Amino acid sequence: MSVCSINVSAQNQAAPRILVLHSYDASYQWTSELQKGIDDANQATDGALKFSIEYLDTKRIFNPDYLATIRSYLRKKYKNYPFDGVIVTDDNALNFFNTLDMPNLRNLPTVAVGIGNPKASLVATTDKGVILYEKDYIEENIKLILRLRPNLQNLYFLVDRSYTASLIHQEVLQVIKKYPQINLVQIRDFSLNDTRYLLEKASPDDAVLLTHFNTEKRFNIFHEYGQIAYQIGHYSRAPVFVLWKFYISGGVLGGYVTRSYQLGFRSVQLLINQLPKEVHEPVANNPIEGFVFDYDALRQHHIDEQLLPRKSFIIGKPKSFIYANWKLLAITGSTIIILIAIIFVLALLLKRKREINRQSQKIVELQKKTVDVQKDLIHLLGDAIETRSGETGNHVKRVAKMSSVLAKLCGLSADECQTIEIVSPMHDIGKIGIQEAILEKPGKLDPDEWRIMQGHVDIGYKILSSSEGKILHYAAIIALEHHEHWNGNGYPSGKSGEDIHIFSRITAIVDVFDALLSERCYKKPWPLDRVINLFEEQCGKQFDPTLTKLFLDNIEGFVAIREKYPDKANES
Repeated sequence: MSVCSINVSAQNQAAPRILVLHSYDASYQWTSELQKGIDDANQATDGALKFSIEYLDTKRIFNPDYLATIRSYLRKKYKNYPFDGVIVTDDNALNFFNTLDMPNLRNLPTVAVGIGNPKASLVATTDKGVILYEKDYIEENIKLILRLRPNLQNLYFLVDRSYTASLIHQEVLQVIKKYPQINLVQIRDFSLNDTRYLLEKASPDDAVLLTHFNTEKRFNIFHEYGQIAYQIGHYSRAPVFVLWKFYISGGVLGGYVTRSYQLGFRSVQLLINQLPKEVHEPVANNPIEGFVFDYDALRQHHIDEQLLPRKSFIIGKPKSFIYANWKLLAITGSTIIILIAIIFVLALLLKRKREINRQSQKIVELQKKTVDVQKDLIHLLGDAIETRSGETGNHVKRVAKMSSVLAKLCGLSADECQTIEIVSPMHDIGKIGIQEAILEKPGKLDPDEWRIMQGHVDIGYKILSSSEGKILHYAAIIALEHHEHWNGNGYPSGKSGEDIHIFSRITAIVDVFDALLSERCYKKPWPLDRVINLFEEQCGKQFDPTLTKLFLDNIEGFVAIREKYPDKANES
């Protein structure tokens, strides 16, 4: 059995089931391009249709017994199969379909394409049929031949005796009557080799009209279209014109042709419009027919492209470098323009950045100078306060340096270390509001005096907190909290533990350390051993235990700071 069937399933199991019935074999180029158009159209709908594809192969065998066998085969294969629609291609398949008499194929949406017989109908099978008749554009090609071959005498008409070829033969005979100046040389029963030898001797001013010329019935020979195109197109001295695009190869010139691919695509569009289930209709980009020519054949027969009809499509025409690579050139040009723009912008940004860096450097230098001035003023202010309270020397400078060192030891950032070095000297600024008699009293303060003395932390806080700057904000905190104790027994608020700011806890340690080692109006300087014993005793009580341990483990460094900045009275 020669029939060939293929089942193509869509991903969606509920997809409409479509029978595709081709007149010819899948290897027949006209049919293969038809099926490709059908497949591509279905793909454009995201595989909305499920195809069952059958190829009758009637080019090779076409007799009642064969058709009866195929009819029986299809009835058994698709008995009770729930088809939703049918696509039929070419006349033989349409005639065969009308004889199937299968209940599951009756009254279905049916589309027939590539039909040459204008009297063909689907009425016997369905009332939902659409036929797209194939127009072979005989007269359009005759006019084209006369346009390109004005001195033509003989038109060699190649047509076999197949059913479709017979329809074309009748139409050509009707059209040629309008052109008595043309001598029509009909070649129907020649072998392919004989035809080739004949056309090798044809005049270059003549032309060949190649239609269906596949079958040599006497010898049961069927020629492939590619073989025919080469044998005729390559060896004929006269240009070869055709009716179908797939024929244009091997030296065939071209003509006003039908594209079977577009017929297949169109068949799916027409069928979808009839299906009850809503399916997205694919969009075709090219027309079914048009003027198409082969570039090499035009050159072989010395045909000027200027003579071709408008909107002609030329296959194989070499493109200029610019035309062939216009997308690449456009992308490259755009990229270059963008890169130039980017470089220009980057140059402006770099110039701006350098200017900003110069300005920033100036700002940093000014800030550094400002910070240095602030530090000097703070130290001077601290010195003045210490002097007013009866203290001498570099106490505030030592507190600043020691605070920065201890801050670094406990892991604070460089910015935080610099900040505490700046602000810690202002820890006792509130003493500016305490009476000198209390500040300079050589003996122990009585309760009232002690209460007044404790007020210096609030005074200092009020003075320093009046500004919104970060520096004075931290200075105000230290001024307020540097007499708070880790265990909560300090003043003014009785804060404890980490509720006391880290800056205040650091300043409290180094302030007491330096004060105990220094002479005051109310005491003599303590020896270092006694000071260390006090810190060991007050670790976790008055002072932060972690900071105290760091301080004692690095005591030599703090003693070195005292030696570097001795009291002025000792220097004299």
